[in-house]
Amino acid sequence: MAEISIRGLQKSYRKKEKGTMQEIPILKKIDLDIHDGEFMVLVGPSGCGKSTLLRCIAGLEDITGGELSLDGRRINDVAPKDRDVAMVFQSYALYPHWTVRDNMGFSLSIRKVAKEEIDAKVEEAARMLELSHLLDRFPKELSGGQRQRVAIGRAIVRKPKVFLFDEPLSNLDANLRAQMRLELKKLHQTLGVTMIYVTHDQIEAMTLADRICVLEGGYARQVDPPLTIYDRPVSRFVAEFIGSPPMNFLTVTKKNATLCGEGVSLTLNEPQQKLSLPQRMILGVRPHHLSLQGQGDASVKATVDVIETVGWDLHLHCLCDGKPIIAQVEAAKAKGVKPGDTIGFYVDPAEIRLFDESSEDALLGEQP
Repeated sequence: MAEISIRGLQKSYRKKEKGTMQEIPILKKIDLDIHDGEFMVLVGPSGCGKSTLLRCIAGLEDITGGELSLDGRRINDVAPKDRDVAMVFQSYALYPHWTVRDNMGFSLSIRKVAKEEIDAKVEEAARMLELSHLLDRFPKELSGGQRQRVAIGRAIVRKPKVFLFDEPLSNLDANLRAQMRLELKKLHQTLGVTMIYVTHDQIEAMTLADRICVLEGGYARQVDPPLTIYDRPVSRFVAEFIGSPPMNFLTVTKKNATLCGEGVSLTLNEPQQKLSLPQRMILGVRPHHLSLQGQGDASVKATVDVIETVGWDLHLHCLCDGKPIIAQVEAAKAKGVKPGDTIGFYVDPAEIRLFDESSEDALLGEQP
């Protein structure tokens, strides 16, 4: 069992500015529960505090305020080596003059574990990670993906309660990243242990996570399963950060049952018409919900600026009353469309998201 409870966690650094010491807040009262056996992904832009939070859980950073517990045991002041967690870093951090076998068994050897037990655990982890044929090689003889698997294997042999991953795939090329994502997912299914994974890549977050914690400016903005965050973002920031291409945003005015403005003329559906909505709002719509085919009048009119071919799909970069938007459409349905064309997109009102113009928080009442 490995449950982590975080309550009001704060982390600040002291920095001298203009002759006086200033507190620079990095994490601001984070509340988060991570369940036993869960794959939790911490995601957000650079500088949001996700790696700092991971390092606080590992004990590599002191906590300024709040409570951190593992299985009900307060670990604020517990040394990293006594927390029963294992961390895999962005850099592989392998000893170049040691074999794969020695690198993977190092954490056990310094604990004076018997050699026979070390060998058995290393070979078990190597089989799991398909490294058995590489145990006698040195790191310089391995590919980037193999080195990262060795780093993960080094953590596995310890059999910790919690695995911590700090952007472990960011040094790999696109194909290797995709392969390693699959291997990490399979590894989690096999081990069934609690894993916490930091990334700025929202595709990694969506494909790996049981739940995602989206951080912004030191705050946890939303903690939910991937599809909930994608379909029901609680703010414009979350809606824009999760999704590729990102959600489009247009400012609209409500006139009776119609939203108008910035190239938009969209009639709300019956449930939406019953809601108490402000007169001005931000309308959000995912690129794949902008369709070139539909019934009735077009909901959004725009001028095509640039066309990107992305395999089966096209990304149509358009200007909607001067505001840039992206439409993701099937190439077969966009034959003949060229830059400079003015076209209409059809939008199902059920697929739009509305946000408050000043706070940018979601007007959650219109969610399906």
